Amino acid sequence: MSTTATSAERLADAGRALRLARELGRRETWPPERLAAHRQARLDALVRHAAAHSPYYRARLAGLPAHGPVRLADLPVLDKPAMMAHFDELVTDPRLRCDALLEHLDGLTHDALYLREYRAMTTSGSSGQKGLYIYDRAAWRVIIAQFFRFNAIAAIRPRLPRLRIASVGGGAPTHMSRRGAESVAIGLHRVLGLAVTMPLERIVAALNAFRPDYLTAFPSMAALLAAEQQAGRLHIAPATISTMSELRTPEVTARIEEAFGVRPFDLYATTEGLWGCDCPHHAGVHLFDDLTLVENVGDDGRPVPPGEPGARLLITNLFNLVQPLIRFEVSDVVTLDPEPCPCGRTLPRVRSLEGRADDVLHLPAAAGGRVAVLPLQFGVVTADRGVREFQVVQRGDRLRLRVALADDAPVAHTTGRLCDRVTARLRELGVADPRVDVETVAALERPPSGKLQIVVADRRAAPEPPRAPAPV
Repeated sequence: MSTTATSAERLADAGRALRLARELGRRETWPPERLAAHRQARLDALVRHAAAHSPYYRARLAGLPAHGPVRLADLPVLDKPAMMAHFDELVTDPRLRCDALLEHLDGLTHDALYLREYRAMTTSGSSGQKGLYIYDRAAWRVIIAQFFRFNAIAAIRPRLPRLRIASVGGGAPTHMSRRGAESVAIGLHRVLGLAVTMPLERIVAALNAFRPDYLTAFPSMAALLAAEQQAGRLHIAPATISTMSELRTPEVTARIEEAFGVRPFDLYATTEGLWGCDCPHHAGVHLFDDLTLVENVGDDGRPVPPGEPGARLLITNLFNLVQPLIRFEVSDVVTLDPEPCPCGRTLPRVRSLEGRADDVLHLPAAAGGRVAVLPLQFGVVTADRGVREFQVVQRGDRLRLRVALADDAPVAHTTGRLCDRVTARLRELGVADPRVDVETVAALERPPSGKLQIVVADRRAAPEPPRAPAPV
């Protein structure tokens, strides 16, 4: 049931996606009233299509009026466990079955189409819960158009001689970054695709040989490459850099800018369909909510006002009619900016992206109760020049900081400094009696996706500290 997308098919899809991207670019300055009317019309069409063709939604949207505008707030919320448990009833093509799709993806090594028209992808977030997502060719063209839309904003355009684009992306062929890179490899640019799970030395050697004009990578990998550049082992001069898929702290941004002399763009792209990026003002990520509706809600599920952080997002993909995702929970913790961007775009803008709710640690508070500690708070570790990469593991109320140090970093002095800084930051946040251990490792293992999980919650009881710990 699997076939490989031909060069002609990829070329045709990319051509239509380029035309769509130009149309999407024009929407970015539409008046708010026109954007709202467009979103409402797409929402009405999506919901009625789902009610007619998805057994799951047919049951949950019973009584939906046949005409008139749909109120988003009246629709049920969908989370990942429910989506996976009811996948076969949720999709609108009865030929699609979860087990068969997972079997199709097992061992995938190329841009394969399922039933000659579908691309499937998997994710596993911080919770470890697998997610399965599928797009038909029409919806996939919208995904590719969003990539071209970002390229236009970042001034990455076809030219002669061709741009040299290097992507250090997902290690697994089922990751969206890998599927997308294969889809746009149609000859507009010279493209070098590298798996982030490759040894760093091989990545550096390949980049030195390729000499990219544009580099895109996960923030954790971009930070490693910045260190390699400053150490004199990497010798590249990209005019444009972007990061994706992981939280990028201000400290990582500064490290990239110092090493390469350019301010990186931030590409926000979810497998569920919500994309966005910052503009040349670098004043926050513009969300492409003309294609995917965004609700920023608190713990109680109610919308939070712009300027205040939410607990998670509810997204509604307006273009994927095969796998309707309506008010689908995404655990990103964001704050939307109420002020307009100097660039003039009317799309909503994220003032700060602080990580995923699944990555928030909860520690005892000095005033009683628990303190929520967001991943962004560990920027004090990222900023330390002795650290190449790190991970925080929570065991009970104790934190273990796993760090890969720079070659010239004195171990005892650096680990002691890190322990002091993290402990001080936790006290500032109101944590009672912070308990932090530091463990040095040669390197941190990456999962097949290639994304480095900064915060890991180990649910087992915290062990007693070692009898003779290393100096901290």
